[in-house]
Amino acid sequence: MKTLNQVETNKTYIIQDYFGNLSKDLQRLIEMGFTKGQKIKIVAKSTLRKVCLVQIRGYLLSIRTSLLESVVVK
Repeated sequence: MKTLNQVETNKTYIIQDYFGNLSKDLQRLIEMGFTKGQKIKIVAKSTLRKVCLVQIRGYLLSIRTSLLESVVVK
């Protein structure tokens, strides 16, 4: 099991599950399309690895790495 903050860039993964409690931030990600079974790709990471550029459902999002720790992919 890997979380989104541990995966390589420019490879496609599938969202499998979520870790921990559904915080407001994680619920917001789910509302924006981070649903189970969805294909997702990390396009780029910032130099300090605090922010990632994520492609999902045909659009790009800039998301804090701390939020990506809650999303499990395969």
